[in-house]
Amino acid sequence: MAMIVMAILTSLMIAFAILATSESQIAGNQMASAQARAMAESGVERALWAMTTGESNPGANGVLVLDATYNLPNPMPAAYAGSFVALNDPVQGSQIGGFKLNVATCPGDPICPAGFVTQINEKFVQAVGYVPDATNPIAIKKITTVVTRLKWISPICALCAGGENPPDTTTNVQISGNATINANTGQNCPGVTPQAAVSSNGTAVTGGSATLIPPSEYAQSPFPCPSGANCNVTFPNTMTLTDSDMATLKALAKASGPGHYFNDGDQHWTSPPLNGLIFVDTPSGNPLTVNSPDSDKIEVQISGNWQSSIWSGWLVIAGSVRIDGNVSMKGLIYAQNDATLHATGTGSIQGAVISTNRVDSVSTTVDSVDIGNAPISYNCPFVRNGGGNLSQG
Repeated sequence: MAMIVMAILTSLMIAFAILATSESQIAGNQMASAQARAMAESGVERALWAMTTGESNPGANGVLVLDATYNLPNPMPAAYAGSFVALNDPVQGSQIGGFKLNVATCPGDPICPAGFVTQINEKFVQAVGYVPDATNPIAIKKITTVVTRLKWISPICALCAGGENPPDTTTNVQISGNATINANTGQNCPGVTPQAAVSSNGTAVTGGSATLIPPSEYAQSPFPCPSGANCNVTFPNTMTLTDSDMATLKALAKASGPGHYFNDGDQHWTSPPLNGLIFVDTPSGNPLTVNSPDSDKIEVQISGNWQSSIWSGWLVIAGSVRIDGNVSMKGLIYAQNDATLHATGTGSIQGAVISTNRVDSVSTTVDSVDIGNAPISYNCPFVRNGGGNLSQG
């Protein structure tokens, strides 16, 4: 019996000894696996940094600068085309691993999944982490993701109307009274050339003492389109938010906290909302279409005296907007239906106003009988960054 017990104990001791030997190897493998994943995550973070900083500081070292139509550099910098980037221990200085990073537009790149197509404001990112290196790795982890930036809005006008109006309808822009719309401000974005103070994919009409100040590159449309305006314009897709773009903005507004997302019908604001992204949705949450029920055809009315406070950001409305007060705004006003601007006093809009007339062809009106000294001034950088309160990265 003693011999049997001794044999069992000996077997257990050998088993535990073997297990103890392998435990350190298992722990080492788990640590290497976690490190490799951290390397891959660092690659994704590097891609996000490179594209975001490439917009705000294109001269910085190691950034990715996209052009006005979101094209990547050609050729791509090696760091974003699969070259190994080593990462060292911050204390000891020795190499602990690294990653290979690819940033691509799909299709057209070997890393793209079969049949996958990125949207204009998307890039496909693949980051592979290695420990301790890519030549003789003991751990490899791969992360693939699609990164999306807020779509660059590249306005070619200070007041832009149309682009989504229903078939067989015509957008009509009316500017009257003492309205001043100025696109000769010099506040341009790289690669974006303003073409007119007012652009319509239909007609434009001026009256009273309305003043349209075109940019230096202005080419006048045939009569009867008024001087300073362009008529029958085909807008570039960088000026229109698709349903997918709207869904992205909606999600971002919701994530920004209370006061950034509204879906409870018509809005009437007598004081400025929060700076940043403001998204006003249809009550149903469905995209606005020509067939939307009347309950989804909402309007945001802005009035009151905002003279002591300048609102900055993007106001994106799945409907119409009406401005009646002494209002000062910097950034982008984007309405999927109509815009009626009757601002008074010493307010101003610096940036751009875009109404796409998605539901009907009711005029986009700047009525300066009421507008007084509240001009619209073209400012592309304010459109891009929401007057300093919006990051598009």
